[in-house]
Amino acid sequence: MSIEENYNIGFIAALALREKQIQQNYRPIIAVHKWFARRPGTLFRGLLLSEFAKGPIESTYFKPHSFVGVTIADPFMGGGTPLLEANRIGCNVIGADINPMAAWVVHEEIDALDLTAYAETAARLAEHLAQVLGDFYKTRCPVTGRDDADVKYFMWVKTGTCVACGQGFDLFPGYTLAEDARHPTYVLICPGCGDLNEVADPKNPGKCACGVTLRTEGTVKRNKCACPFCGHINATPFHGAGPPTHRLFAIEYHNPELKKRPGRLFKKPDADDLARVAAASAAWKRMRPSYVPDDTIPDGDESSRLHRWGYERFSELFSDRQLLALETSAQFISGVKDRRVRRALATNLSDLLRYQNMLCRYDAMALNPLIFFPFMGFRSAICS
Repeated sequence: MSIEENYNIGFIAALALREKQIQQNYRPIIAVHKWFARRPGTLFRGLLLSEFAKGPIESTYFKPHSFVGVTIADPFMGGGTPLLEANRIGCNVIGADINPMAAWVVHEEIDALDLTAYAETAARLAEHLAQVLGDFYKTRCPVTGRDDADVKYFMWVKTGTCVACGQGFDLFPGYTLAEDARHPTYVLICPGCGDLNEVADPKNPGKCACGVTLRTEGTVKRNKCACPFCGHINATPFHGAGPPTHRLFAIEYHNPELKKRPGRLFKKPDADDLARVAAASAAWKRMRPSYVPDDTIPDGDESSRLHRWGYERFSELFSDRQLLALETSAQFISGVKDRRVRRALATNLSDLLRYQNMLCRYDAMALNPLIFFPFMGFRSAICS
């Protein structure tokens, strides 16, 4: 009857709420890789201590414990939060899951890691990527003229082709790039020339310098889009056969010379930016990839949505520049001699892919990417 007597719902609920609130700043070890519906670690620690520790959870929660001889088994472990908490308080743990990615993730969460060796190798990886790919992630600051400003995000819009006139057009659901929550003003994309305009009132945005009236509403509504050239109403998937096509329409970048300037730095891509896109594509076509996931996308509750948009292979979810960076990173990681460090880097690379793909959406309020399609992971021979 220990758990019935020692557990306190209110106490644990308060801790769990706090844990979820601070995860944007403090990333627990269970955040080493994306997984479905992870529950707070405080919840499972509270259950375990209520059962095996002596006394109310309020008095035992913050004390050290070592439950030698106690074994916790989870036959459907998923992301492994219960096993991780059991391991932390000194229990032996046994876990299993039908999904091999679950076994991989939980093993990486619990297995010991030489943090110094990991940090040194990660620094070498970052240096290698900067040398090989760094120029592809630079841009010219239109404010100061600095030509080596660091790109934070590339913004792409899907494009379509009118079945009536054959002209290509952008598929903007809305023209708001940034709101005034974390930026001083709204930033609206001109429907005509594509310039970025800062406006104070999105309901009365005025006109772009090109003379086109600015607006927040996009051209795509309820899977329909009127061609801006002939007016024909096109229906999804807009682009015909194959995966969607894209156009780079904006860049968010960082310039340390402007760190005192409020808000973010946005720009419309210039000729040099477009040349870098072309150069990255050419470099990717010259590469002989060994690690990029080119498997066909299987049918499933979520993945079938991709099929409806023309995606057939996993590699089609990425731009050429992303594929180049993925392959370059994987090749370096595969050469790491320390197996434990190699596995840790591969796990982190796999997790980063949820934000490094052409399915992410840029949040106009939070000003960061949001996961549109939560595919779970990428593993290859680099992990063996």
